[in-house]
Amino acid sequence: MALIEKLEKNTELKSVYMEIPLSHRYTLGVGAEKFFRALKDDGEILAGKCPECEEWFLPPAIFCEQCFARMEEWKDVGLTGLVTSFTVAHFDLEGKKLPIPQVYALIGWPGVEGGLIHKLGEVKPEEVFIGMKVKARLVGKKDRKGLITDILYFAPEK
Repeated sequence: MALIEKLEKNTELKSVYMEIPLSHRYTLGVGAEKFFRALKDDGEILAGKCPECEEWFLPPAIFCEQCFARMEEWKDVGLTGLVTSFTVAHFDLEGKKLPIPQVYALIGWPGVEGGLIHKLGEVKPEEVFIGMKVKARLVGKKDRKGLITDILYFAPEK
């Protein structure tokens, strides 16, 4: 089968296993760069405000996802949010059973659209509930890299 040949049946599909060397550079973009710089340098979680809709969004962007207005106002929403949804993982990405189940949650902030999906820690799966108040536990300032992993996990706020 030539590469330009048209397939008539899905049974004619073939797989090719090979490595393709690629070189690329991924940039965060203007909105995400500001978000991750604030997380790294100041330990802050930022949301962006749309001047037209007057909604706050997290993660922030430079354009409103609803009306496409340019967003230039930012604020620190704090490290404390609420569990709005969660799931319990019993297996890792390779399908191997985890020694301890891991809870992943969508963390939201009052008055803010969206949120962050992240791990929960310092809590058993059976103790997690919708509306649970949780606080981000950050990597030490000198070890932060400007990545979402600068948040180790969210733990119940006591």
